[in-house]
Amino acid sequence: MTHITNAEYVLMLLRSHLERARKFERKQAPAREARAGSLQRLRELASAEGLSEADLARALIASLLGDEFGAELAVEPRFQAMVEDVRLAIERDDAAKALLQRAITQIQADPR
Repeated sequence: MTHITNAEYVLMLLRSHLERARKFERKQAPAREARAGSLQRLRELASAEGLSEADLARALIASLLGDEFGAELAVEPRFQAMVEDVRLAIERDDAAKALLQRAITQIQADPR
């Protein structure tokens, strides 16, 4: 049986942790890029004239839910109904409504 010192054990744990972190980071990179693209599309929508605040709220909620559940679901009619249900639920909750309002304001203020 091989004797492992405390220092060697700590190094093995660190290597294992770093390897798991790298694998996680590789898995997260495409999702992060998709979120950045979604945010840019939201900014473009926010800069367009004629969109109501409710339309921007729907777009933001659809973007978040699409990122969470996948783009393939976002094209289904049920998805749009779910977006509207979520928007209405947020409208009924003052804290959630304020949070959504702040997010929309930030997107409108930063049109990159």
